[in-house]
Amino acid sequence: MAGIGFHLRKLFKPDTFIDNFRAVIYSGTIASGPIFFSIICLALLGFFAKSQMQPQQFDVFTVTVVYIFAFSLIATGTTQLVLSRYLSDLIYEKNYHAIAPALSTALVFTIFIQAIFGLPLLFALHAEVFYRLTAFGLFIIVGCIWQLMVFLSAVKNFNSIVWAFFIGVLLSFILGYVLAQNAGLSGLMHGYALGQFTIFLVLLWRVVGEFNSPLRPAFAFFSFMKKLPALLFIGLFYNLGIWIDKILFWYSDVGENIDAFLYASSLYDNAMYLAYMTIIPSYTYFLVKVETSFYSYFRSFFQTILKKDALQLIEEKKEAIADSVRESLLGLIKVQGLVTVLCLFYSDEILVALNMSHLSILIFEKALVALFLQMLVLTLMIFMMYFDIRKELLVVSGLFVFSNAILSFLSLQMGIAFYGYGYLFANFITLSAAYWYLNEHLKNLEYNTFISQVRQT
Repeated sequence: MAGIGFHLRKLFKPDTFIDNFRAVIYSGTIASGPIFFSIICLALLGFFAKSQMQPQQFDVFTVTVVYIFAFSLIATGTTQLVLSRYLSDLIYEKNYHAIAPALSTALVFTIFIQAIFGLPLLFALHAEVFYRLTAFGLFIIVGCIWQLMVFLSAVKNFNSIVWAFFIGVLLSFILGYVLAQNAGLSGLMHGYALGQFTIFLVLLWRVVGEFNSPLRPAFAFFSFMKKLPALLFIGLFYNLGIWIDKILFWYSDVGENIDAFLYASSLYDNAMYLAYMTIIPSYTYFLVKVETSFYSYFRSFFQTILKKDALQLIEEKKEAIADSVRESLLGLIKVQGLVTVLCLFYSDEILVALNMSHLSILIFEKALVALFLQMLVLTLMIFMMYFDIRKELLVVSGLFVFSNAILSFLSLQMGIAFYGYGYLFANFITLSAAYWYLNEHLKNLEYNTFISQVRQT
């Protein structure tokens, strides 16, 4: 995503309020578009369309959408890192004609996988058949949108991306509201899905239109996937780690059965989802400032090695990378720390304004700290990906999912006062491990770089 960051930084250069505001909107949309806009859309539909049906029916809709986003993210997580790496290699080699075929291959594979994992939506739900068919189709569409987001690094027209999400979500809200009046629960799902399908079509049009090549499948992607099996598990573990605590709460004694296999834990879920909204500024800051700055030092270091410069210069470049990592973490701590502290200070007022349970405050405050730590974890993991230390990344991502599962399970046994601590301490443990691994790698960066090349040859 560094390529996007460099282009977005140019939008800030005129330094006018309009230009800066436009750059922030673009950055936030690209960094967290699917989740951010979906939460807003669901909130608006809950405010306006909920009165058009029974409360239990609207709960079925919202929980269905949450399951669709959660499990589509987990399912596509297995291929997203491999796809990102493959796309990066194509761009580095300037093999742009292979990008569209790679996209078609990824989408066909995603549709196949999503169709298999989406079968419970089609056959197990108690809702009417048209609702189940639309939910099944939405599951496939959202999975394809996740994959299209990987290809955004190759697209320069950010206006199209922002407008795709804006128009798509607006359609999801308007059509969902209108159709809910006439067709109830099924109409609400139809309207929402049509808006998401619009997002998919516009993003697909932009990526395909950027490259003058046919959309024929390219099986080279699967050959590439076999070379990097660790990336499959890293993506799976990280995305599953984000959701495993929610899943445990859904199917615990505090979970509520909504329909068939659909469960929710409103007390825990609402606090967590609201807390996720607070890390959007950090996503934007990382995209525009952190990764672009780090990439400049990263590239300079490896260019020095390729040019066979003196050891002293290589060591200076190595120190510059280490300084960049420290400055990046400090900058993120300042940005996200300010947001987190403000939300902690006004947590009572925020939840009262949103008419949420007073018990949610306890979980919300822990979730704020947990998300603050998670943003640092994500940053360190991305830096580790640059250095291609896959074994260490596998340990870190595995530690995240397993520690979150174990600690969240323990918090459930200990009672409501401990809800949220599992996710918080899992992020703290993962952050400590990621920092240690990255720090150890940076200490011997020149040696690790040379020895990795020897092993490859």
